[in-house]
Amino acid sequence: MYNGAALIRRSIESALAQTYPVSELIVVDDGSTDGTADIARSYGSRVRYLHQPNSGVAAARNHGIREAAAEWIAFLDHDDQWLPEKLQRQVMALQANPGSRLCYSAHWVHKLDGGKYYAYLSPGELWPAARMRNPFPPSVVVLRKREALELGGFDERLKGASCEDWDFFVRFLSAYPVTAVPEPLTNYFIEPGGGSRNYRRMLENTLAITEGSLLAGLSGFRRAIWRRRIKSMLYYRVAISAREIGDPALWYALESLCQWPLPGGPKRRVKMLLVELLDIAARKLGCGRVC
Repeated sequence: MYNGAALIRRSIESALAQTYPVSELIVVDDGSTDGTADIARSYGSRVRYLHQPNSGVAAARNHGIREAAAEWIAFLDHDDQWLPEKLQRQVMALQANPGSRLCYSAHWVHKLDGGKYYAYLSPGELWPAARMRNPFPPSVVVLRKREALELGGFDERLKGASCEDWDFFVRFLSAYPVTAVPEPLTNYFIEPGGGSRNYRRMLENTLAITEGSLLAGLSGFRRAIWRRRIKSMLYYRVAISAREIGDPALWYALESLCQWPLPGGPKRRVKMLLVELLDIAARKLGCGRVC
């Protein structure tokens, strides 16, 4: 993690409070310049602190995977929180499904306005949903170290956005059997402006992984159709992110509709396009921004 001093204590405490005790708790500091190191070291032998030059979240996760002594690894981002029975419930699920190499769970998504909602895709829903969006955050996952290393870990070329998680999990899901716990076992917190700030990098990275992991296993006409569907949803999300920080979103909204004008969410994309056009007209007339 990078500069996680404000929230890391909450995540560490949630890991130490598990009803199924962790065998090793590793904190990978990605070149932080705040008090992250002091907080992690304050736990003494209960936390193994690793420091690396600032290299990005993918490099930090790979560092932790390589250094872990355990056969199974669970991720926990510094701004998320495990519920007390998280590991116990997932270990039970893996024991009941010994062929699985990854277990994920449902989670609570905490919004900026203080509300929360339940998020979960069943194993039967992962495909084709995982081609269109990241199926789950890393903090809900337990996986086997061996398979993570066989896949080459997270792609360290994908920096500045969350695409490295999406790319890694799609590759893992397409290669190995998984199981799931429908009970929410993690609190996932949305950061203020987190996705909006990096929408240009997110666009660049997701376009890069589209031709690789997101379209893997497809060919010919099916591949061409899925390419357009994925790009349409990508440009739509980027348009939303651009609007959130006051940047022009018209081109992204238009590109989303051009990529996929057929059924599958066109109404909301047309609405986005119309709102952006009205916003441009309002600015030319000297009026306020259209919400």
